[in-house]
Amino acid sequence: MKKDNALWRRKHVLERLGLHTHASRSAWSHDLGHAIAFDAWDHQWQRDAGGAYARYPLRTNGEHYNLTEAVQNPRPGHTRWQGHVDMLLAGERMPRALVPVAVDPDAKPNRGAKGWLPLALDGHVELGKDGEVWFYVDRETPL
Repeated sequence: MKKDNALWRRKHVLERLGLHTHASRSAWSHDLGHAIAFDAWDHQWQRDAGGAYARYPLRTNGEHYNLTEAVQNPRPGHTRWQGHVDMLLAGERMPRALVPVAVDPDAKPNRGAKGWLPLALDGHVELGKDGEVWFYVDRETPL
């Protein structure tokens, strides 16, 4: 059905992880029951020296995933994302990351995804300076 190197539809990635309900286009994070899966854009990852995914911002004081901005300008995707980050910090769920590939990584605003890598990243969260929250990769699982 799918080539090994082909991008997948998000629906198929989520189904492989056990989520069989419809995920709206404004949903960038998904409650899997035991874990929260975040759509973590391929071009926004910080990479290690070998080019592997290392860490991803879940909550920052900067341009992306800003809690203050989400509170002052509530939108469904931002509100859901920040609520899911709170669940991780409370120890209620484990973090996972899904990796969408942008149509145009340099576009502002983002123009959407070409597709998702057939990959799930498991890891842990750490608090950074000034209350920022980062997802750190512990394991990559091909789907």
